[in-house]
Amino acid sequence: MTDILPRSDDLEATWNFIEPAINQILGQNDQELVNKRVNKILSPTMYMEVYTAIYNYCVNKSRSTGQFSSDRVHSNGQSSILIGSEIYEKLKHFLKRYITNFTKKENETFLEFYVRRWKRFTIGSIFLNHAFDYMNRYWVQKERSDGKRDIFDVNTLCLITWKQVMFDSNSELLANEILQQITMERNEQSVHQSNLITAIKSFVALGIDPQDLKKLNLNVYLQNFEKPFLTSTEEYYTKFSNEFLENHSVTDYISKARNIIYQEEESMSIYWDEHTRKPLSETLNAVLITKHVKKLEDEFVTLLDARDEINISALYILMQRDFTLMPQLANVFEQYIKKTGEDEVLKLLKMFPSANGSQKTPALIIPPKEYIKKLIEVYKIFLNITQKCFNNDPLFTKALDNACRSYVNVNAYAIPPGNTNVSVNLLTSKTPEMLAKYSDQLLKKSTKPEISNDMNVDDIMMIFKFLTDKDAFETHYRRLFAKRLIHGTSTRDSDEESIIQRLQSENSMEYTGKIAKMFQDVRLSKIVEEEFNSSVKELPDYSPLKYPELEPFILAETMWPFQYQESEYTVPPDLKPSFTKLEDMYITKHSGRILKWLYPLCRGELQANIAKTHNAPFNFTVTLYQMSILLLYNGSENNQLTLEQIQEGTNLKINNIAASMIPFIKYKLIQQVPPGLNNLIQNDTIFKLNTPYKALKPKINFASGVKNDIMNLINANTNSNNTSNGGATNAGPDMGSNTNLSENEKIAKELNIERQIYLEACIVRIMKTNRTMPHTTLINDVIQQAHQRFNPKIAMIKKAIDNLIQKEYLVRGEDGESYRYLA
Repeated sequence: MTDILPRSDDLEATWNFIEPAINQILGQNDQELVNKRVNKILSPTMYMEVYTAIYNYCVNKSRSTGQFSSDRVHSNGQSSILIGSEIYEKLKHFLKRYITNFTKKENETFLEFYVRRWKRFTIGSIFLNHAFDYMNRYWVQKERSDGKRDIFDVNTLCLITWKQVMFDSNSELLANEILQQITMERNEQSVHQSNLITAIKSFVALGIDPQDLKKLNLNVYLQNFEKPFLTSTEEYYTKFSNEFLENHSVTDYISKARNIIYQEEESMSIYWDEHTRKPLSETLNAVLITKHVKKLEDEFVTLLDARDEINISALYILMQRDFTLMPQLANVFEQYIKKTGEDEVLKLLKMFPSANGSQKTPALIIPPKEYIKKLIEVYKIFLNITQKCFNNDPLFTKALDNACRSYVNVNAYAIPPGNTNVSVNLLTSKTPEMLAKYSDQLLKKSTKPEISNDMNVDDIMMIFKFLTDKDAFETHYRRLFAKRLIHGTSTRDSDEESIIQRLQSENSMEYTGKIAKMFQDVRLSKIVEEEFNSSVKELPDYSPLKYPELEPFILAETMWPFQYQESEYTVPPDLKPSFTKLEDMYITKHSGRILKWLYPLCRGELQANIAKTHNAPFNFTVTLYQMSILLLYNGSENNQLTLEQIQEGTNLKINNIAASMIPFIKYKLIQQVPPGLNNLIQNDTIFKLNTPYKALKPKINFASGVKNDIMNLINANTNSNNTSNGGATNAGPDMGSNTNLSENEKIAKELNIERQIYLEACIVRIMKTNRTMPHTTLINDVIQQAHQRFNPKIAMIKKAIDNLIQKEYLVRGEDGESYRYLA
């Protein structure tokens, strides 16, 4: 360079002055330089001379004055016009020639050649941009503001020229060599990572939007790199995954696929732009997961069989990447739990004999504890897997709940295949009954410690939340609860209250309303009992023999699960004074109330002096009917009575006498002549009291052995022997078909009536609010309201609607598809 600057109005002189410097800045003779070396070659003096020469040319004061007045630069009252197009064109042609003259070395690949020249060129273009800073700031900026989008700052011009001359004609070759290097790295071969990073970043840098130079434009990157990169990735891993699965287990593949994904998305993320992350993930998901989803699901079942939590978690994390696969995986999980629960119940059935020795019948004797614990065991296994392996994913939590609800309510024991029992048809499941019995064992004093040691309230609530027929559980629970209260066999009142509160929080106050009222009734009854005992002891003729101790329960009829039946039963003379006094006292205090005696529920303690001489008397726990029978022997000759004499002395029906006699005969307190189940109801059958009586224990509970369904057994035995029983005709009207139903069948019938009433109440409540509703909407709303108690069938809802129409609560609409509330 020379110390004499060119004339400002001489374009050729100006260009000839700055061209050598441009060559030196961009790298003459294939110089491979870094920033600091460019700084050394381009001295500050030379840099300022180049800048000044360009400045002088652009601010040429000698050229025309009057044009573009709005774009003039004022100095000392003189005007000048911005000039730059000629030198801009000179630079553009220079850059094309400069890049065209690049030559590749013989020992280098095109990728190496491209990266080597790109690095030097981009460094030089930055310095060149500074040298042409004045032209950029004034002439280029003015041209672009005038709408000329083909004019760029010098740095952008360098990149666009590079793209046109070097990149466009070689982009495919460059991309192929980059992809080959990436494939080599995937095959664990050594590659020059910096070359890959530089080349791929050049794709991004060359994405220039002529309309807005500041806007990021990835079109070049997307079309020339990302698209072929994703295609190459799909092809590579399709082949890799297929070959790997042919030679390795699916479990090994799960681990390998996770490592591949980590390698591609994390370790190799230094190469690609962030935009590629999502499509790359989708490609990897499709190739490594979705294409092999059937094998992964099959392996999922295998892992569940093995309870392999580590690999279950790994499989879940892998498949979780494709959220569209989660519903199906959750469904597989749900079906697996359901089948496991059903299979475990089947195994349990094989451990216990059937009630009548036939494996084809549903009457299987399974302890409630064993059954409930088995259901809980399955739930806890998969709850643990859901928490540890699926991180309580809502989809899998819901699958667990659905599966448990299924096998808890429907299994080979809850609803035996082909069972046409009426109770099954109405209650649909035996599980609510078993859970109620489990609760009874937990809360009952008489339960053996070895049975109740691992039972707890949490077990009850765990299964309760899965019951679909919660009203069935409430019915069975209430009956057993009532017996515990009346017989005083509850462990502690606090335990009973605890369960009631938890049932209430899980469902509603309405659900536990009757149970809570029963508890209240018993407490109020204690007050009545104390008042009665006090009044009896104040009587002038009081003596313990005349007024035996009486512990009455005065209960509200509508809350308790007991049905009152008229009876001609005669209270024994020994108990009559106490019964009469209680009635008189209560009716006097509560005018208008009526006492109804539930004799079948009464129990008592009876002292029997029938042991050997000098031995202590026996204490028998008996039902009121048993007590009436035994008291008859006080006045009998030879300690024997016929069935006819017992019936005359007690006014009991034959089925009640037979049920009461079974425990006496079993424990040899009474001898039946002639023996046999069929003779038990013959009028001339003799029942002889065995005296002196021998027993291992001085206290014997005969009440627990009463068989209330004895007539069913007798009738079944009679039918099996094809014989007629003349005594059966004396059983009276209670011996009809309704009496022959078991207790569970009676509960089922009562529950069916309660459900019908409940549905009618739901319909009235809904219609009262809406006044008019279409049929389908009403059905759906009723199902929604009733599902917390039970799952109503459509036929039941339709029957309830018909009942309300007959009762004139509703009327059908004119369209025949809606209902109107009449109120």
